[in-house]
Amino acid sequence: MTKKLLYFTIALLFAGMSLWGCSNNSGEESEKGAIRQMTDQVAKDLVHKMRDPIDKARAVKVQQEEGFGEMEGTDE
Repeated sequence: MTKKLLYFTIALLFAGMSLWGCSNNSGEESEKGAIRQMTDQVAKDLVHKMRDPIDKARAVKVQQEEGFGEMEGTDE
């Protein structure tokens, strides 16, 4: 009776360890990391595409203001 209980316990532990070893949760974490990286890259690209025209418009505004300042200085 005790020998059967010992074998049953060993078999149960072996089955539990093999199932625990086969489970792979690390794939989900790396997948989330990849999704997060892709989301961050898309956000950076979107911000760059939005800021680029704004920066160009600001540069043109500065050039115009400098040009008007020079014109006002030549009239006097």
